[in-house]
Amino acid sequence: LREECGVSSWTLLQSLGDAVLVPAGAPHQVQSLTGTISVEQRFLSPENAARLRDHSTHPQLRAQLDGMIFSAVREAVGILRGCK
Repeated sequence: LREECGVSSWTLLQSLGDAVLVPAGAPHQVQSLTGTISVEQRFLSPENAARLRDHSTHPQLRAQLDGMIFSAVREAVGILRGCK
């Protein structure tokens, strides 16, 4: 990838108790050297939720995305109101 696209990679050895944050949209690969427990949280931005909602024909998915968008907007408004 470095020669073709100018993309370089990093190698990281994670030890017991370490946490690794991979930025949204960053491609990554994981190789476990021992038995592990993985905890992950996926994030769907309000912009992408709205785009997904616009292209969805399934009523239940549209309702869930509407709820996510509403919650994200409500949280953003609350944060902005606190920044006086």
